[in-house]
Amino acid sequence: MEIAIIGGTGLDELIGRQSGQVITVTTRFGAADAILTNFDGTEIVFIPRHGLDHSVPPSKVNYRAQIAALKKLEVHRVIGVAAVGALRLDIRPGSFAVLGDFLDFTKRRIDTFFDEPQNGVVHTDFTVPYCPEVSAALARGCHEERVDFLENAVYLAVEGPRYETPAEIRLYSSWGAHVIGMTNVPEVVLAREAGLCYGAIAVVANPASGLSPTPLSHEDVRATIKEIGTSLKSVLKKAICAIPHERRCHCATNTALHL
Repeated sequence: MEIAIIGGTGLDELIGRQSGQVITVTTRFGAADAILTNFDGTEIVFIPRHGLDHSVPPSKVNYRAQIAALKKLEVHRVIGVAAVGALRLDIRPGSFAVLGDFLDFTKRRIDTFFDEPQNGVVHTDFTVPYCPEVSAALARGCHEERVDFLENAVYLAVEGPRYETPAEIRLYSSWGAHVIGMTNVPEVVLAREAGLCYGAIAVVANPASGLSPTPLSHEDVRATIKEIGTSLKSVLKKAICAIPHERRCHCATNTALHL
């Protein structure tokens, strides 16, 4: 299987978990659960980011084990799906954002494979943070499905699990970020270090703190994902079909990394 989807809140209900084969992949960074399933005629690997029972908070996810598991399963293309808050009022809940860049404000996460002496000192280039081929396929899927979406969006990653304060949101918005979330970093970083083609689509679940007229709730996030589930599933199907078979990008620069 060459294509994988990594997802969190509500996504496992859309991907075909019930009919898929659950496996546990052991890596030297720990074990990761994966589901081998048929997604509209395409065999894919689905990684439930927060575990099979959604019990792992964003700051405790073993991102290294999950990416290493995909590498071990010989996956080349990865789509990350993340629920986010909007940092601008013109980005409405229920819309999508294809990510093009990120700001990392996580604090306590292991965010690299290159922290062991045997790997040497490696500085990975992030001029193009997300795979242009996977990102273009996601944008095409959004266009074909005629959904409201923002292309080349800037994602601001925070530690969580708490939501942000209104003062933090005002600051992050002033820096030019469009959406905010807790899971895309270090996922995107590790995928690049592993030589995987990684693109990400964010589902805007709510206005961020201070922009929302009501307090934020995880149940509200799940409800939004459920509401736009049909559109999200169609976008993902179209994106998978649009990903070219031959890799012409430069994401595989670090494929010599042994995982």
